[in-house]
Amino acid sequence: MSDSIKQTLLRAFRVLLNPLVRILLRQGISYAEFSEVAKAVYVEVALKDFKVPGRRTTRTRIAVITGLTRKEVKRVIDEAVNERYEPKTKYSRLGRVLVGWHTDTDFTGPYGMPLELQYETNFDGEPTFSELVKRHSGDMSPRSILDELIRVGAVRETDAGWFRVLRREYIPEALGQHNFERTGVVVRNFVNTVDYNMMKDAPGKGRFERLVMADDGIRLQDVPKFDRYLRDRCQSLLEELDNWLTGLPKPDPARGDKVVHTGIGIYHYLVERDDDQSFKNLLLAEGLMKEESEESED
Repeated sequence: MSDSIKQTLLRAFRVLLNPLVRILLRQGISYAEFSEVAKAVYVEVALKDFKVPGRRTTRTRIAVITGLTRKEVKRVIDEAVNERYEPKTKYSRLGRVLVGWHTDTDFTGPYGMPLELQYETNFDGEPTFSELVKRHSGDMSPRSILDELIRVGAVRETDAGWFRVLRREYIPEALGQHNFERTGVVVRNFVNTVDYNMMKDAPGKGRFERLVMADDGIRLQDVPKFDRYLRDRCQSLLEELDNWLTGLPKPDPARGDKVVHTGIGIYHYLVERDDDQSFKNLLLAEGLMKEESEESED
């Protein structure tokens, strides 16, 4: 990679990291803590995506690729061996329960409206919330799923033991654990698509990725109007796509089906004035460059 390409890529990643570091600092996470995570990711990606065909990957090779020391690579590997990873987050399972409640014909009534469900019932054949969770969320506790959905206002109790779903999407609280999980998944999926499209070998061979923007910006007072328009149109589109995906045959690995996880995400962005301000201009505006020169004189 030429120096010009490397510098351009590093500048792009500096832009990418700005909002991510803002989230970390808001939660009191220091650079030292972040750097340990970054080291682990470097080792993981080198191991997964940069293997030499027919050869075993060694710690030395990982160190050469990543620029880490062999001691750092060993420490990352040792910590990974002793750490338990949960491959599917609770966040994704909560979302699947809500989608299943709206699309699974066993839990919907006339015109596709979601049924009110009892948590459990003694009547055979009556759909229950516990059955819904078992079908769409695996081995997660139905009670913990129900408690979380009630807490965020996605479900409410109508009568003793009966529950009604109020919305299709799971939106966790702003500072909740599941919202942090969601942030990681959303950003990862988008950047994976960008990376894939960077490597495409011909036009039209990449994944769908489009951007609509107001070239000259819009008036500040028109932002709420645009937001309402987006919520209405995009939510309808997402529900239409969700219904289409639900209508596909369920993959069965036992039959030899190869399973891939795919979907689409839509987001509304706003560029704040400070986001485009250069680091040098920011330092000048805050008087930090002057303070540094004065300190050196002292």
